[in-house]
Amino acid sequence: MDFARQGHTNAARGLLADALLASTSSLDPEPRLGFTCSLGVASLYRVLALVNLEDKSPSRSLQQQHVALRYQHLANVWVTHVWEKFARREDGGGPGEGWAWYDRSYIDESAWPIGLKELNIEMHVVQNTLADAKADQASRPRSTTTPESWRDVSLNIGIASVCAYPPENPLPRYAASNHGAYAARHGYRYRLEQRNLAPERPPAWGKVRLLQQVLEEELDVDWWLWFDCDTFFMNMSVTLDSLLYRYAAAAGGLDADVHMLAAEDAAMLNTGAFLLRRSEWSRSFLRRVWGKQDSIWISHPWWENAAMIWDLLRFNSEKFRHGLNDDVYPKEVRILPQFEFNSYHPATAQMLHDTWMPGKFVLAFNGFQLRVAGNPKKAWRAGAGYYATPAAYGTGYAAMPPRRLVH
Repeated sequence: MDFARQGHTNAARGLLADALLASTSSLDPEPRLGFTCSLGVASLYRVLALVNLEDKSPSRSLQQQHVALRYQHLANVWVTHVWEKFARREDGGGPGEGWAWYDRSYIDESAWPIGLKELNIEMHVVQNTLADAKADQASRPRSTTTPESWRDVSLNIGIASVCAYPPENPLPRYAASNHGAYAARHGYRYRLEQRNLAPERPPAWGKVRLLQQVLEEELDVDWWLWFDCDTFFMNMSVTLDSLLYRYAAAAGGLDADVHMLAAEDAAMLNTGAFLLRRSEWSRSFLRRVWGKQDSIWISHPWWENAAMIWDLLRFNSEKFRHGLNDDVYPKEVRILPQFEFNSYHPATAQMLHDTWMPGKFVLAFNGFQLRVAGNPKKAWRAGAGYYATPAAYGTGYAAMPPRRLVH
C-alpha cells in the first residue's frame, strides 16, 4: 500500500497481479493451489481493491471504484472459504442459541492484511459511492421505451428450476404453482426438475446440470431463465422479453454478443435468477463452472455461485493491470440492477440488499429459514406475511403463498 500511496499505483497493481498469477496457477478455472491458502488470496484481492482506490485521478475514479468493487467480491469468495471451512463455530460464543459465529484468530487476528468487518465496510463504502454517482453505465437500460409487458412472439423463452426437496416439504408445490402460472400466462416453456440431478455433489449443483440439459435438448428455446425454487414471480405482468429488450437491445433486435443477464446484490453476483442464451458461449461457460469431477469448487460454501463469480471475474487482475479500457464483466454479460428480477425478503435484505415491495417483479427467499419449530407451514406464514393476499395489490400480482395453504 505504501508503494501505491507514493503514486506508484500501476507498479503496485502489477506486483499484486503477479502474486495472483503465482498463487492461483495463472488464474486457472480450478485454482487448487490457491485453496491451500485461501486467506492469502483473499488478502491479495482486498489489497488490490485498495490500491485501485488510491488512484484519485478524476477521469478514472469511478471506473476504479467499479474495478475495486469486483476485487472485493472476489476477496469475499476466498475469505468465505476460510470462514466456513476453518473459522466457523456453531456452539458457544454467538449472540444466542443456534447462532453461528467465527473464531477471529483464523481471519481478523491472522498475519494477513484482512478482516471481515474491514472488508465489508470497504465494500459498502464503494457501493454507496457508486450509487450516489449513479455511475454504473453497464447496468443502465439500453432501451427506456420498452413496456414491462412487452412480448416478442418470435422469441422463445424457457424457465428452468430444480426443486429437489423431501416429499413433505411444501416449497416445490408452491414454486410449481407460481412458476407454472407465470410461464403459462406469457407462453414460456417451463422445465421443473424435482430429482437431484447431481447426487455426487451438493444439491445446488443441479442448477448447472439442468441448464446444460435444456441447452442441449430444447433446441427451439432461445433464452432460458434460471429461477431458484425459493424465488417467486410477484408482478405477473412483467415479461422476460421486456428485460431482454431493455438491457440487451441492439439495432433491429437483441445484441448477438450478449449471452447472459444477471444481477448483483450488496455482496456479489447472485445466481438465484439469471437469463442465459442458448449458445456455444453459454455451453462453454457451464462446462467451466461444472469443472472437473473433483472440482475444487464443489464444496465451497457458495457452491456453483462461487464458481461462476470466479469464472467471470478471474481475469480482471490481468485485464486492468495497465489500464481501464474495458468492462469489469466479459462483454457477453450484462449486469442488471437487483430490483429488476431478484429482490429479497426483508428478513434477508436487512436494509443492505434490494428489498421486495408491492409492484416489484420477483421476490427471492434465498437464505430464509423455512422451518419454524419444526413446522414449515408456520415458517411460510412468518415469511410470507402480508405478501399472501394478491387482491391487496390489484390485478397482475401473485400470491406467495395463498393463505388457505398456510395453517
